[in-house]
Amino acid sequence: MRLTGFITIALACVLLLADSTVCSSDAPAPPPRSKDDAVRSSIQRGLEYLAKRQDMKTGAIGGDSAYTLAYTSLGGMAFISGGNLPGRGIYSQNVEMAVRFIVERAAAQSGYIQYYSSNMYSHGFAALFLAEVYGNIPARMGLQPKVVKALKRAVHLIEKCQGAAGGWGYNPQVANSDLSITVCETNALRAARNAGVAVDKRVVERAIKCVKDGQCQDGGFVYQVYPGAGRSGGQASVGCSAGSVCVLEALGAYDDPALKLGLEYLKRFIGDGKNRGSWGFYITYYLSQAMFMAGEENWNKWWPLIKQSLLSQQQRDGSWPGSEAGPEYSSAVALIVLQMPYRYLPLYQEGIESADNRPRE
Repeated sequence: MRLTGFITIALACVLLLADSTVCSSDAPAPPPRSKDDAVRSSIQRGLEYLAKRQDMKTGAIGGDSAYTLAYTSLGGMAFISGGNLPGRGIYSQNVEMAVRFIVERAAAQSGYIQYYSSNMYSHGFAALFLAEVYGNIPARMGLQPKVVKALKRAVHLIEKCQGAAGGWGYNPQVANSDLSITVCETNALRAARNAGVAVDKRVVERAIKCVKDGQCQDGGFVYQVYPGAGRSGGQASVGCSAGSVCVLEALGAYDDPALKLGLEYLKRFIGDGKNRGSWGFYITYYLSQAMFMAGEENWNKWWPLIKQSLLSQQQRDGSWPGSEAGPEYSSAVALIVLQMPYRYLPLYQEGIESADNRPRE
């Protein structure tokens, strides 16, 4: 699937989102499709925990810190993953308040979405969340114009801050190409484009080149890419590799040798399905996306393993242990992954079947 195929998907998603806007109401969200009682119970307890961690006066999830913007964005996506939207579902108010919190943190001039000393990671997740909820807000709330304005400005900032190597760094002014941040910003651009927001295709093309420049001979992807010099001399990172594969899949590069080699690299780390390293939930987030979009055969090998791993780690209060950045982060990630098969998030609506039946040139 090349550029033509990607545009087709984008237009289809725009029509789907437009239709969803008409259907948005105060009616409850459709029941989860999962027949697994353990998964349903886990999701229910997890969403209850996340809702308790949200300040319903401000909409923020997880208190006040540099991580709050990311927590709130990922938490909002966790609620959407269960079929909740503003005006629709048990957690409709939680989604609405998360949206309000984020649009109020979008700078009017620069478009930078920031809270405390948050960085481009949080900006990328915030833009991604706004793109996922875009077009699904009842007119009576008066939120849609604010979302449109904030998302367009956020996209413009991402485009403007692209570095010489085609990627992004931790701050808008830093031109380093950190693949982990590059993946985050590219996913936000892809989601915005799917929602109907104009995105400069040259920016996307340079981002893809940056990702591919970071690939090692063994198929993995390194952390840093330098202009003119390609990848750094470091070893491949599982997290960056999973995120990079997600970007290539999301942009339709199914027949690209870089994607095929990257998938083979990731399969070595499916193993026991447990979180690996100090950034386990980060790896879980992107590795699950990569396997979900890689086709039914790959997902069916990954799903039983990661499902059991996440169910076994859930705490009594419904949270997941916050070994990385806090329980709000790990809980949001776990809930997004457990609800991925529902495909309520536009980001995952292509998913398994489409990957196996994608058109070929």
